[in-house]
Amino acid sequence: MTAFIFRFRRIRLLQKCIAGWMACAVLAGCWDSREIEDLSIILGVAIDMDQDMLELTYQHLIAQKKQENAYTNITTLYGDSIQYASREQAKQVARAPLYNFIRLVLISDQALRKWRIDQLLDTYNRSYKTSRNSVVMVVKGSAKEALAKMGKHKDIPSVDLRDLAKNSALNEKIPPKITLGDISIRISQGADFLIQRLDTGEGGNRLTGAALISGQTKKFAGWLDEEDISGINWMLGNTEGTVVKAEDPRTNHAMVFEVDKVKRKLIPRANGQDISFTVRIKTALNLNENRVVSADLLKEPFLQTAREAAQEEIKESVLRSLSKLRKEKADVAGFRTKIKTDYPEAWDRVKNNWPDTFSQIPIDVLVDAEVRQTGAYSKGAGSP
Repeated sequence: MTAFIFRFRRIRLLQKCIAGWMACAVLAGCWDSREIEDLSIILGVAIDMDQDMLELTYQHLIAQKKQENAYTNITTLYGDSIQYASREQAKQVARAPLYNFIRLVLISDQALRKWRIDQLLDTYNRSYKTSRNSVVMVVKGSAKEALAKMGKHKDIPSVDLRDLAKNSALNEKIPPKITLGDISIRISQGADFLIQRLDTGEGGNRLTGAALISGQTKKFAGWLDEEDISGINWMLGNTEGTVVKAEDPRTNHAMVFEVDKVKRKLIPRANGQDISFTVRIKTALNLNENRVVSADLLKEPFLQTAREAAQEEIKESVLRSLSKLRKEKADVAGFRTKIKTDYPEAWDRVKNNWPDTFSQIPIDVLVDAEVRQTGAYSKGAGSP
């Protein structure tokens, strides 16, 4: 009985201590020594070239006690390195910069042609506590100009462009977004990769194609257009939720399908010195728009025609992209990873010359499409 009373008193004492600590914390307010009014939160970065100097532009969110009073401004700095240019802020901005909340890094094509990608991003991966989820884009033209343009919904440009990068899930012509963390991994692997390209004009900022980065040199290797990206997304299996437009071969009328599901598989084969691949794509489609007049959407002849038309369109898209990638000797779809994993001995023979090997090996493309829904119902079936 005595032990029970003693334990009960200890629990009551502990509860009182916790309650007292919480009360002190609430009454004392924020105990962080860095008051929010003293910070300049950096949301976006733009990297340009001014002759031989780096032109670094930061977009600040000036934090206030009341959120509705928050606002942004732009600071442009110059230096021969990212770190040096960043320190120039002390001459212009009274508040201490906080890099933890960077949402976006924009790099102009001029800067990317002059510097390697790892050199431009090294500071943000090494010295600052930047989120590895910060989105990276390449701008054709002025990155500073793109960072200053308000989004369609009047959002802060850095936030608007960060959200725009996610739209590859809606359009197969948009490459997957890439982050600081993703780029760091690609660089360490020596793999080729894509960065979303942003064009800025009178109509505002717009995603269009991608910049190709060489895994060997870490340098800009060229542009890929929207049609190139479409086939690449099919090879990556990133087209779920997008659409496929095909034509009825008899009438040349359009059929538009939404991609409900997609699976892709890269199948390597190695026989002695010979290496080859098969790209196998299996997809389920829903007919969302049909201009084929007098077509019976429930009959097998139409379903077969629609299936074959979609398959041909997807295959042509993939073959077109493969042709461009092999011409550029750029493997951005993961072929190197598959041969390395499945045939390590074959990989050891070709790893030092993989770009040339990739440009020459046979690659077959097989597409299997199923049209699951057409939006048509037989008499008496009712509506969905």
